[in-house]
Amino acid sequence: LRVHGASTGGTPAGVHGTGLDSVVVQPAGTQLSPDVETTIKTSTDLAFDVFVKNTGDNQEVRVQVTLTIPNGTTPIVKAQSIDLLDIGETATVTFKDFPSVPFSEKTSVQVSVKPVAGEQNVSNNSAEYPVIFSLG
Repeated sequence: LRVHGASTGGTPAGVHGTGLDSVVVQPAGTQLSPDVETTIKTSTDLAFDVFVKNTGDNQEVRVQVTLTIPNGTTPIVKAQSIDLLDIGETATVTFKDFPSVPFSEKTSVQVSVKPVAGEQNVSNNSAEYPVIFSLG
C-alpha cells in the first residue's frame, strides 16, 4: 500500500506562496501606493513596515524580503527574513536605519519577497512605490 501525498523530500504538496501585502512608512503611518507618488519626510525615525502574507496552503520558513532605494550608483539595499510564516498569517518586517536617502528627487522604494520553494504565482511578490524624500 502506497500512501499518496507522502513527501520523500523536495517540496510538500499543495499551493506554496507568499505575497507582498502593503508597505507603510513610519513614523507617519503612511501606506505607500504603486500608483501614487508619496512624499516622505525623513527623520532619524524613518522606517518601512513591510507586510508579507502567506497566500499558500503550507507553512513557509525563511521568507526573504528585500527593500531597495535607488541612489545614484550605490543603491540602498536592506534584506531581512521571516523565520516562520503560518498559513494565512501576515508578518511584518521593519527596515530602519537609513543614513542617507536621495533628497528632493523622484525615486522609488522597491520591495520584493523572494519566491518560496514551489511557488507558482510570483505576480504579487514585488512592487515599486514612487516617492520623493523631503527634509522635515
